[in-house]
Amino acid sequence: MKSKFSRMLSVLLVLSILIGSFVLTGYSSSQEPEARAKQIVQTMTLDEKISQMIIPSIRTWNEENITDINAVPQISEALRRHQYGGLCLFRHNITGNEQITRLLHDLQENNRNIEGVSTHIPYLTSVDEEGGIVIRLTSGTRMTGNMAIGATSDAENNAEITGMIIGEEMSAVGFNTDFAPDIDVNSDPNNPVIGTRSFSDDPNTVAALGISYVKGLEKSNIIAAYKHFPGHGDTDVDSHIGTPSVEKTYDELKETELVPFKAAIDAGADMIMTAHITYPLIDEEKTFGDGVTKGFYPATMSHKMITDILRTDLGFNGVVVTDALEMDAIGNSGIVPGGTNYVEYSVNIAKEVINSDVDLLLIPLDMKNEEAIAFYDGYISGIASKVESGEISQDTIDESVTRILTLKLKYGIMYDDETPDIEKKVADSITTVGSREHHDAEIKMAREAITVVKNEGNTLPVSKDTKNIFVLGRQSTDANTLQYVVNELKKNNYIADDANINIDYYYDSSADVQLHYPDDMKEKISSSDIVIGLSYANNNSALDKENPQYIGVSSAIEDTHAAGGKFILLSSNLPYDAAIFTDADAIVLAYMGFGLGTDPTEKTDSGTGMKAMNANIIAAMETIFGANKPQGHLPVNVPEVKENSDGTLIYGDTYLYNRGFGITD
Repeated sequence: MKSKFSRMLSVLLVLSILIGSFVLTGYSSSQEPEARAKQIVQTMTLDEKISQMIIPSIRTWNEENITDINAVPQISEALRRHQYGGLCLFRHNITGNEQITRLLHDLQENNRNIEGVSTHIPYLTSVDEEGGIVIRLTSGTRMTGNMAIGATSDAENNAEITGMIIGEEMSAVGFNTDFAPDIDVNSDPNNPVIGTRSFSDDPNTVAALGISYVKGLEKSNIIAAYKHFPGHGDTDVDSHIGTPSVEKTYDELKETELVPFKAAIDAGADMIMTAHITYPLIDEEKTFGDGVTKGFYPATMSHKMITDILRTDLGFNGVVVTDALEMDAIGNSGIVPGGTNYVEYSVNIAKEVINSDVDLLLIPLDMKNEEAIAFYDGYISGIASKVESGEISQDTIDESVTRILTLKLKYGIMYDDETPDIEKKVADSITTVGSREHHDAEIKMAREAITVVKNEGNTLPVSKDTKNIFVLGRQSTDANTLQYVVNELKKNNYIADDANINIDYYYDSSADVQLHYPDDMKEKISSSDIVIGLSYANNNSALDKENPQYIGVSSAIEDTHAAGGKFILLSSNLPYDAAIFTDADAIVLAYMGFGLGTDPTEKTDSGTGMKAMNANIIAAMETIFGANKPQGHLPVNVPEVKENSDGTLIYGDTYLYNRGFGITD
């Protein structure tokens, strides 16, 4: 009897091991993803668990872009040393549809060939593909950007369509995770990093549009990461280069910044990305790495912000991912010991991050050379030492890995060992990414977004009989899009064939003197009936009277009016410059100034689709010349601009244009 019982135990043990190493989607349909994830975690080594919590990037190798891992065997081998939770790719890694499809396939295949692991766990293949000014698939469809979506009348539907198109293109090439949408509330006009990435300065609008955007992504089974918790919209420092601080109480945060995150959690959010921002009025003071300096940890590594507020108060049980840990707000800030040893420093950062209940450590370092490869070996072993010493709880590690695997199971990422048909995948990517159907939806949305806030003397639309027109771009490359749309407007009889049209620019970033405003351009502007000038508001540089943009646009307005012409301001980014250049006869808002260097007729590498152009400026120029009727409404309040006693400009406390305003036909 005892022998028979022992044999039964042996059989059960073998079955348990087989089940534990079985890679799926072949788990029982009756078994919940979390229960299955817990089973897998029990079979994993500590190295495997910690590696699953890390997402490196592989932008370059010895300063050469990585677009084919088969050409960089050092990277292939390095990625097989540890079974990482995922990889984050950037524009450096993408040259075209077929190329990125094959790269993502090869990365998963390389991961599949890791030897000696208890369970094969595919990557989260992640990318920042927000749309608008933040895209990586330059062979795809840029879309209008979030603030332009917020300007449309059918904003929730447009947000969902945007997520759907971006999701279809990501899925077609092999991405499964999008670090989007941005649900920051852009309440500070001086914000240098969010801006048009935000839907609005109204938290309820941001919440509704963020949720709709994710509905679109999920139609292609793309994991969305709402960002940047607890909110990056009321900052005037870019956390890539410094540490922003928000002087708000918890109650104040709950009234604005946390509204979209609470709504997203209630709607079933699966992943949230943290922000490297400090909250002195909420958080607990810490002693920094030098043992003397006191201050506050960024939210990314704050127990108060993540465990107490996000997990407990807001009830989020999904995956929390950091913003990139290599960013200066954390990577070079000296807030923990080990500043002279990057591995030691990074491990100490990781300890605080993990103990704050964050699950995924995003890009502690770009895997760019042999030194960086060695860093990851030391990083993982260093975190393991913290677990073994009790500085990081084993339970905390297990809980994080369980959440990560639960997410992968939910989205079917834990597929079986059958190799996908790469040729079919390539064919799908070629027909999907940058397709005519997607670009048609993009331009339709852009036309709905264009907002007119001023039109004195019926300056708009410009008469097709106007003979002398000057278009003043911001940079020389803007002419690629501007010339295209001028040609199209001529072709469709909105501009006369014999009209004299000049296209030039006022800002030269490569020159010693960045202002480009020579005498011959001044003469052409002065002899024009209509001058259209592009401005680009981004943080408080738009208020700087010494900035080439301020000088260039102001000079063009003055010269135009002195000669009896009319000036149309085409605001190509944030709409706050509508309050700076108030002397313009008409003001048209487009909400995006990126991508003008891409000719809208430029084909993708496959020749079947169009590259990531700027539809917003096309739609704005169409509106100026009457080919599109203005339909948009401001998604943000535009404050008045005041002049200080010393002549400097600042945004005031009253509004020149209120949210919801827009002149429509």
